[in-house]
Amino acid sequence: MRELDSVVTKQNAQIGVLLCLNDRTKPMRDWADQSDPFDVDGFGTVPRLQIVTVEQALTRGPDAVQTRIRHADTYKAAPREKRETGQGRFDI
Repeated sequence: MRELDSVVTKQNAQIGVLLCLNDRTKPMRDWADQSDPFDVDGFGTVPRLQIVTVEQALTRGPDAVQTRIRHADTYKAAPREKRETGQGRFDI
């Protein structure tokens, strides 16, 4: 958790999620609970550091990570390019 916390801080990330095989331990829970929450404007706060087991991720899917907002359109689609001419030819 220490390493995840330092990466989240260094990268200025909004949240960090640790995916682990086994249940979280008490020191992991304590470290995650001590981290500052992330404030989402108009939606409240979410934990900055979250621990999700593989079992939770498989059963809950995207709901395993606690977020207030989800966007289906992660990336803006680029406009399709139109060619003014046909495919070029190589002079061989």
